[in-house]
Amino acid sequence: MDLMSVSRFAKVAAHKRYRTVVFTAAELAEADTMAEPRYTERLAGRFCAKEAVAKALGRGFGQGLSWRDIEVTSDRWGAPTVALHRGARRVADESGVRSVELSVTHQSDLVVCVATALTEERS
Repeated sequence: MDLMSVSRFAKVAAHKRYRTVVFTAAELAEADTMAEPRYTERLAGRFCAKEAVAKALGRGFGQGLSWRDIEVTSDRWGAPTVALHRGARRVADESGVRSVELSVTHQSDLVVCVATALTEERS
């Protein structure tokens, strides 16, 4: 689980270099379709989701994970989906995590995300 203040995140959302360090091209393309303040809210939600996914994987950033290893986009109905790449995929594979499910909610200036790591059944 992670909690994010949209207003505190606004500086990152406004800074081009920070955005390209944290977000993939696909994540930025989705956000680019939105006007302010939804643009900042979307990126804050995606940042919050990346933090929650890292926690669900049992690692912090710099401990085998980088920001763009976790990609959060939307499915055709708008629900958040997670794709794990490079280090995040390796960490998930080592832990038996086959997928990660997300729930993201926005209320006023806050974003909350819950990530659940689904593991392979072991015999």
